[in-house]
Amino acid sequence: MNLIIILIAILISVFMFLFLINFNHKDARLVFDTLESRAEDAISKFNKAGLDDDIKLLFEEEGSVNIFGVRVKSIEGLFLLRIISSISFLIFLVVFGFLWKKNLIYHALIGAVIIYFLPPQIIKSKITTKSRKIQSELPDVIDILSSLIKAGLSLDEALNYISENYKCETSKLFKRAQVKIFEGSSKADAYYSVARLSFCNDFKTVIKVLVQAEIIGNPVSKVLKDMSKVIRNNQRDLLKISSERLESNLVLIIFIFMFVPTIFLFLLPVIPQLQMLF
Repeated sequence: MNLIIILIAILISVFMFLFLINFNHKDARLVFDTLESRAEDAISKFNKAGLDDDIKLLFEEEGSVNIFGVRVKSIEGLFLLRIISSISFLIFLVVFGFLWKKNLIYHALIGAVIIYFLPPQIIKSKITTKSRKIQSELPDVIDILSSLIKAGLSLDEALNYISENYKCETSKLFKRAQVKIFEGSSKADAYYSVARLSFCNDFKTVIKVLVQAEIIGNPVSKVLKDMSKVIRNNQRDLLKISSERLESNLVLIIFIFMFVPTIFLFLLPVIPQLQMLF
């Protein structure tokens, strides 16, 4: 009986792993899309409530996200990927423990829980990395944009120049906005769309200034120059705050690993005498 259970578990585990490994194959992709569409109504209320708004926005704007080498196209697909990955790991580790005569059930449960919650954290990490890159690139991009406008280029020509000649996250967003405009979106909608996708408040502010300048017709070169200075000052202040936090953390580490052992060494000769008294 135990042998039959182990064989069934091995077959299920192998099927799930092969399904994930061959996920990009057309048939596997079709199976997953079918499961995703069937599960959408059943799990959307349960799953969407527990996800961050940035993750939902990323799926809406990007269309798909690559996780574990798997291209997931919706929140429901992410939920199915989490379920399949965690159950697959659970079955595999339990079967591995049976074969090696070790009880790995608790390890399998802990690992399955970790794998279930890991994909959203990976997506959040990607979002944070993207936001920080845009934040660091923004002052230089604004300076270049201001210089191009001063040189006589229009706003659209300046943005096109940056998107074509610079390779960075910010230029990719400008390129994406131009593609949306070519597809028929208005300039305001295209710019606000990439602003949301940047996950960067300073970039959203820049886009708002550009859109308002485009509507009103005011020159933006001086405003952009001032914004660049403000963003650089904010970044400098954040670095100062981070350095102060680092200093306080270093003081705590020094206290724990140096001061406390030193006190223990001073008290060590007194401990036998205290034991004799009590």
